[in-house]
Order: sequence, then structure tokens, then C-alpha cells
Amino acid sequence: MTSVYLFTIFGYIALLWSTGAFVTRKSKSSEAYLVASRELSVPFISVLIAGTWIGGVSIVGMAQGAYIHGISALWFQAGIWIAMCVTALLLNKVMEGKKTYSILDVVGGLYDTKTAKLAGILQLIFSIWVVTMQIVGGGAILAVILKGQLSFQVGMLLTAIVFTLYNVMGGFVATAYTNLIHIGAIVLGIFLGGLYVVFNTGAIQPMVNHTYYFTPFGDLGFFQAISWAFINFTLGVLAQPIINIASSARTLKEGKKGILIGNVIAIPVVIMAALCGIVAKYVFPDIPSISALPALLNIVPSYIAVFFLISMWAPLMSSGSPFLMGATTLAVKGYIAPLLKIENDRRLLFVSRLTTLIIGAISLLLGFFVKEILREVTWIAVFLSAIVYIVFIGWFGKGIGSKFAFAALVGTFLIVLCSFLFGLHKIIHPIWPVTLYVFIVTGIGALNSKKR
Repeated sequence: MTSVYLFTIFGYIALLWSTGAFVTRKSKSSEAYLVASRELSVPFISVLIAGTWIGGVSIVGMAQGAYIHGISALWFQAGIWIAMCVTALLLNKVMEGKKTYSILDVVGGLYDTKTAKLAGILQLIFSIWVVTMQIVGGGAILAVILKGQLSFQVGMLLTAIVFTLYNVMGGFVATAYTNLIHIGAIVLGIFLGGLYVVFNTGAIQPMVNHTYYFTPFGDLGFFQAISWAFINFTLGVLAQPIINIASSARTLKEGKKGILIGNVIAIPVVIMAALCGIVAKYVFPDIPSISALPALLNIVPSYIAVFFLISMWAPLMSSGSPFLMGATTLAVKGYIAPLLKIENDRRLLFVSRLTTLIIGAISLLLGFFVKEILREVTWIAVFLSAIVYIVFIGWFGKGIGSKFAFAALVGTFLIVLCSFLFGLHKIIHPIWPVTLYVFIVTGIGALNSKKR
């Protein structure tokens, strides 16, 4: 089967690269490269949203999480599902006149430039780390599938090269077109393979009787489960790829509709990934948890395995691409172009492509330091939580002043840093001390504004 898997993988790569090359002609300006000339229709917005949240974190990571924690791992994704509904509802505030490129524009509309720049840096750190998650997931899948013929490190390298290259060629237009391919492959493969293993292993009933695998909060406990959901709610509402996708829609109405449809597409796929992780625990109780999903290829027939295989690998790219292009847009529009004072569009397009390549390389290097996908992404996501707090306060609360918003973000970074340096993240998730700190600072800011 290894030769069949290799043929399938390289055939899929050829399809993606040819698509990227084909749409390169549509990306002849920086605006086209970064936001698809703001001309994407509902189907493209839908597959971009679905693909963003069906990634290594949500498929490989969800199967890993369910292998360890049972069905309670779905709390990780529940916050995203709610967040997408809220994002659609508040999209007019996010977009503000259809000139938005990144979180810098959102925060900059409420606070000073210094605060907006810091928010952008925190968002950029998170986006790069999520791209890293996709690369790690790709390495894990390919290493297990090809059974020693391809190492974990080489698998990461191949995954990074594939989706970085087609994005360098075609930009956000390539992201949209290839996500149309990815989502079709994912939905077909995950349900063919998932339903087969669920009904042919008899794993579900024994795992239902397990101590915690089908209990609402599993071994996580209420506090940890709600932490995951809450973090991902704040993560999703103003995530850079979502802003990028919304910015690329032809109209605000089409952007809202595409976000909601994409959310509906993503939900059953992630649930199926969780069920696969539980089946893997029953069938392969002693394997490394990150191999939970690809290990199931060993128990499905070959005619299903080829589709199942692609449904495992494609999500890494369907999510990695929007985050990669979101990070590119943020870096280029927020920092590089202003710093270098780039006004020529051809030069800006070249710099944008180069930035995509560099971010892909950085993400690959970071992949060698990842241990558990779900937990690590929720720790870094706390940066986005603080950004959402100050934005929502700016939208719906009393003005707190830029210096207090800036202090909230600086303090968030220091709390997360200290949490890791002193091992406090093992005792309490950093979202809670960050939340307490931000609301104390913004509360002082609100009182200060009343005194004036």
C-alpha cells in the first residue's frame, strides 16, 4: 500500500501546484495577491472559512485530543463554532468601510498606533504558530502512513513546501481555489473512512462504557473544558485569516453568508475526527496520541484508504494556507510596507511573495518544538483573547484610553511568558489570570475616563 499512498500523495500535490500556477495570472497586483481583489463569492468564502477551522488542530489534533480525553475534546472546537456566528453578526463593525486588511485596522480604529501595532505583533505570533501546527500534523500523518520510508521531519518539510509554494505562486486566490479542492476531498474521505471504522470495529459501545470517554467533560474537568471553549471563542472572532477572508468577499452580505455556511460545513467533519480518535484508542491503545488518526489507515480497505488518507493530509493545508496568507497580509500591510515605504505595486507584490516564503520557513523551524497540538495552541491563543477584550470594550463599553489598552496587551504578554517560565500553566490555564488582569486594567481605565 505504501506505493499507492505515495502515488496518491504526489498526484494530489500535482493537482494543488497546477491550480496555484493556473491562478497566478489572477494575482498580478498586491491587492489580488493579499485579498483576491475583494471579489470572492459565497462558495469561495464558505470553503475558506470551513478550511480555516478544519486543520491540523481540528482534525489531527482533535483525533489526538479525543484519543486522550474522549468526546470532551470537542469543547476545544465549540468556541470556534460560536465565534463564527458572532463574527458574522458583527462583520459590519470588523470591516468598517471595506478597507480592512488586518487586526491593525480594527484595533487602530479604536486606539492609538502603538496599541494597534502591538496587537498586530501578538496576532502575527499566533498566526505563525498555527501554521506550525499544520506542518507538525502533516509530518505526523505522512510518517505514520509511509511507515518509516518518510521520517516525521521530512513529512513536515514536504507539507510546508506544498502549501507554501502554491500560496507564493497564486496568493489568496490560490488559497481560495485550492480550499475548494481540499474541502471536497476532506468531506468525502473523512466520512468514508470514519463511518467504516466506527461501524466495523465495534469500538463505540465499549468506549461509551469507559470511565470518561463519552462524558461531557471527560478527564478534563469542567474548568479546563470551559477554558478551551472560551479561549477559542475569543480566538475565532477576530482571527487574522477570518478578517482576511471577510475582506476578500465581494459584499458584506456575501461575507456573512459565507462565514455561516463554512461553519456548518466544518462542524460534522470535526465531530467525525473526534469519533475516529476514540476508535483509535480502542483499537490501538498504546500508540503515540498524535498518530491516532493516521493509524486507522491500517484497518480500512485500500479503496477507502486512499480517500481517507487525503482527508487527513488536506486539512493541514486547507487551514495552513489561510493562516499563512493572513500572516503575510498582516506583516506586509502592517509593518514591512510602511517600514520600507514601498509604494510601487510590483515591488509590493514581490515583497508579499517573499514574506509568504519566509513565514512558511519560520513555521517549519518552529515545528520541531511542538509536543501536543491542542494544548499548545490554546496557550498562544491567549494573546488573541486580550485583543478581543479591548476591541469589544472599545465597541460596546466606555472609552478606556489607549494607554490602558496598551497596558492590557503588554501585561498579557508578560503573564503568558511568566506562566511558562515558572511552570504556572501546569496549575492554571493562562487565560484566567490574563482575563482578570485585562479587566482590572480596563476597569481602571473606565474609572479614569469618568473622572475627566
